[in-house]
Amino acid sequence: MVLPEMTLDPVGRKLVNLLQEGLPLEKDPYGILAGKLGVPRSEVAERIRDLTDSGYIRRVGGIFAPVAMGYSSTLVGMRVPEDRFCDVAAFVNSFGGVTHNYRREGFLNMWFTLTVAEDSEKETFIQDIRNRFVLEHVYEFPRARHFKLRVFFDMERE
Repeated sequence: MVLPEMTLDPVGRKLVNLLQEGLPLEKDPYGILAGKLGVPRSEVAERIRDLTDSGYIRRVGGIFAPVAMGYSSTLVGMRVPEDRFCDVAAFVNSFGGVTHNYRREGFLNMWFTLTVAEDSEKETFIQDIRNRFVLEHVYEFPRARHFKLRVFFDMERE
């Protein structure tokens, strides 16, 4: 995906940095961001909408700890023939428990994280992928240890 060129002013750069740090868990998080930026709340909402519409921000939302909520998650790696790749990706992405679906170089060329409430839901989904797209190589890599990566792109740094 090639993003359109977009120039961020200093407020936009600071807003992206604040969003990367996380939304305040308050009644009016955009109002709090507006206060930090010195702009009206409506401008914060408009800027976030523009960044989302242009593809620079994929989503603004909470990230929950699935295990703490009784869910389980697993990493899935698959070998998907190129002529079916987009169809498989669309199907995988349509499932509500899927996050982080990426194309990778190598034998296993599609990877995603699957979070479900019941193991039977996971088994049904994976078997459905195998059957629907005639995929032979679909592997689960259950989480053995929890790693949380913190990625931050400093937009205010020159």
